[in-house]
Amino acid sequence: MLKSSLLEILRTFSKQELLKFEDFIISPYFNKKENVTMLFLEIKKYLPELSNENLEKEKVWNAIFPGKEYNYGIMKNIIFDLNKLCESFLSEEIYKKNDIQRDLDFMTSASERNLSNLLMSKFDSAERAFSKNSEKFKDDFASNYYENLRDYYELKTVFLQSNSQFKKRDELIKMPEYLICGFLIKCFSTFHKLILNNLDFNIPVKDNIAYLILKEMDENSIIENFMNYIKEHSFKNYPVLKCYYSMYKALSRNDSIEYFHEFKNDLSKYGNLFSENEIRDLYNCLLTSLGNRKFTTLDFHAEYFSIIEIGFKNKVILNHEGTIHPANFISIVNVSSSNNKIEFTEKFISDYKDKLPQELRESLFNYSMAQLNFYKGNFDKSLEFIIKFQTKDMMLKFFIKNLQLSIYYELNDRVSFDYSIDTFRHFIKKNNLTNESRSIVQAKYSDYVNRLFKLREKSNAFELSKLKKEITDNKATNKIWLLEKIKELEKVK
Repeated sequence: MLKSSLLEILRTFSKQELLKFEDFIISPYFNKKENVTMLFLEIKKYLPELSNENLEKEKVWNAIFPGKEYNYGIMKNIIFDLNKLCESFLSEEIYKKNDIQRDLDFMTSASERNLSNLLMSKFDSAERAFSKNSEKFKDDFASNYYENLRDYYELKTVFLQSNSQFKKRDELIKMPEYLICGFLIKCFSTFHKLILNNLDFNIPVKDNIAYLILKEMDENSIIENFMNYIKEHSFKNYPVLKCYYSMYKALSRNDSIEYFHEFKNDLSKYGNLFSENEIRDLYNCLLTSLGNRKFTTLDFHAEYFSIIEIGFKNKVILNHEGTIHPANFISIVNVSSSNNKIEFTEKFISDYKDKLPQELRESLFNYSMAQLNFYKGNFDKSLEFIIKFQTKDMMLKFFIKNLQLSIYYELNDRVSFDYSIDTFRHFIKKNNLTNESRSIVQAKYSDYVNRLFKLREKSNAFELSKLKKEITDNKATNKIWLLEKIKELEKVK
């Protein structure tokens, strides 16, 4: 039983949740099986680790049913029943927090029971609750706000149509508006996930039905026409939809910087409309839209750092549980250090390293210190941290190998550089990144540094100018550092 999903779930319970769960399973409304309660009380003795050998099935059986012969089938059923109670408890905890969904469910039941006067009163209080939740940022527009509003107006419309004593209203007009608003926002949010999926796993975006539908609607001005309709007839909802539409354009039209700036401006202008969770998601969308651009300009790192500052200002760097996503940690270290924000980078690493997932904390700390010391000019110190670095993450392996090449270039260590670049080429052949464009950009970096090394050893003004143009015009890792090294070579030619 030590590897069962039951114990896996129970290990995640807080002390408060365990107390509430015990009340939950003791309640005859949820559980009438005494054996299931006895199983939990036996398991409870070994919390919180739940790793004691006494939790083997046979030993637990003997504790619950002393003197009785072990029965695999009965034990399996008791474990199954307790597992289902765990699932029901967790679902109930979420449902209990969702006041609007609970109200909608009650109104559905009241409608089925034809409790007309009570239902009309509940409709009025529900509308006030929707307004209150929107004003206090308790609802995420991307998750359930518009869906709940649509369900509410559909319920109200059906009720009014079947009850002639109540005055007819325009609920049927509002219902399609909320339906389409919710649909579009879900589509735009899904598109962001598709882009991330493409970057992480190289899964094509253009074959996905969500992309095809959005593309068709966008090219035929259907989205634009609906935006204009909402702006004229339902202006309160326009800024929310505008933010998400700008996000979609920034991600889908990634050959132009203007759509990124439109999204950034809209998020700054309308950010106060969103909940903390939604601002965090949109902030990550903004980072993705900048990183997903086909071309990088010289102000890329400064622009990226400005988004990081927005994240700190809006207090959305950390996830809601108080941790930081590894990818965000790496991006902030990379961008701030390469942007010569050394003090900021040092403080960030110190303040946030312990907020990384435990299993990644040491490796990401070593990586971040290697990166920081490189930009401080402590190349030997940077190598010491690289030696300590271990990871299975392919992107980080590319980062660290490119950092090694940069260090050996700075140290003018041709022997170590040649060995490292040869190792790197073999690594690339065996270990492609999941995303082809990322692989090309990372592999291209080693070629740029190799050409720099050769040009430092044997000056060639034409080749240097050619390399400078190539780096400037294309998407390149560590572009600022590369162009700085070219500038150094231009001074000595």
